[in-house]
Amino acid sequence: MTTNNYTPPASVMRVLQYIEYEQALPAGDPRYVPTQAARSSEMTFDRLARKFVWDPDENEFFPPTQKHVLFFGHIGSGKTTELRQYAERFNQSGHFLVVEVDVVEKLDRNNLQYADVLMAMAESLLQALPLVGADLGEAALTPLRQWFQTKLIESTKSQELAAEIKASAELGGGIPGLLKLVASVTNVFKTGSSHKTTWREEIRTHFTSLASTFNALIRDAEAELTQLQGRERRVLFVIDGTDKMRDEDTSRFFVQDSVLLLEVETLALYTAPLDLKYDGRLGGRLDDLILPMMKLYDRQGQRWTAGWEALRAMLLHRAARSLFEPDGEGDVQIERLIAHSGGHPRELLRLLKQCCEVAEKKIDGKKVLDAVAVSRAIELLAAEYRRFLKPEDYELLARIDTHAAHQGNNEQAQKLLHRLALMEYNDGSWRCSHPVIRTLEGYQLAKQAMAATAAAPTPDAAP
Repeated sequence: MTTNNYTPPASVMRVLQYIEYEQALPAGDPRYVPTQAARSSEMTFDRLARKFVWDPDENEFFPPTQKHVLFFGHIGSGKTTELRQYAERFNQSGHFLVVEVDVVEKLDRNNLQYADVLMAMAESLLQALPLVGADLGEAALTPLRQWFQTKLIESTKSQELAAEIKASAELGGGIPGLLKLVASVTNVFKTGSSHKTTWREEIRTHFTSLASTFNALIRDAEAELTQLQGRERRVLFVIDGTDKMRDEDTSRFFVQDSVLLLEVETLALYTAPLDLKYDGRLGGRLDDLILPMMKLYDRQGQRWTAGWEALRAMLLHRAARSLFEPDGEGDVQIERLIAHSGGHPRELLRLLKQCCEVAEKKIDGKKVLDAVAVSRAIELLAAEYRRFLKPEDYELLARIDTHAAHQGNNEQAQKLLHRLALMEYNDGSWRCSHPVIRTLEGYQLAKQAMAATAAAPTPDAAP
């Protein structure tokens, strides 16, 4: 998809054909909309770059030996799309070779451990080096190949799989042979082979030696990159999809296994779910940065124009303006969709998709998205939240909406953040409920109960 020939879909069926809110936009995609002003995140990229000790403005570069950074944000808020824009800028600087690792594509995100991700990192690095003309000699590649042969093949009970791995190792010298070997191991972790548990145990038992071997490979790769370019160039792993793991896997990966993670001496950036930021168990072991949500209002309730404009542009990049009713009525319905998204990109696209699924009105023989379709889409999205919200959840959300001051976090609030029932803006200093939840009877009853309690007379003090 190129910028020059792109036009937004102009029919309901075309919108449904192309809309895919689980897939992030690649750098250069014509549907991308800059959101820095909408998020009040104009400094986010500069702050991220400085965590790796690069100043984009003055182009000073003094990289540390290692730095592991967590990139927090609501799930579906655009972290991966923004990261791909950032990755392009990191690559263009000449200071970094960005190695993207998509764990959703390469691994099983429903059963994920750090050992699996380390294999995917090795595979992605070996894939990336030839693309920039970098080659490594046998002296650099042999230690990792030998580690696999001595630690994993010997632990494999299946002679067939052992033969496959040995054949991969014997494919020949150079990166292709080692890449085939590492890819075979990574595939075991993705497909749920019976050897997954055994190999994970072997990797955990011998992790220090594996990390040391991988660290040496990274240093050799960076030396080759530096020699090719004539100035220092570092490998930067961007590991995406680690914000979509199961709760127990998230805890194991970022909390229990953080010691393992830090044994890998590299520059790495991981996507992470926002609720983990408030878990309290990270203990400052890992650096982090938050991508703020796009906001429609500021904390004082004033309309945030940049947010409305960005989300309108995002919507109309996915559905042509002609799909909505003409004149002012269509603009009213566009605003309703934006308002009920709460500034969340994926929620906006979910609403658009549901509109297209229920649209019935026709103008000149073509279905359009009218007030009835928009209302029905809002009801359908609200119903998704009604299915899991408890009475005490409505009470907490109503209380948060009533009192602007941030009164702290607990496990209940963290779960609501994770499931988008509660939305956070700016630096987390203020929050509010998802707008569609405010249309639900349970929420309205909670608000009425709060109002009744506040209006009740205070009993006289006892004598």
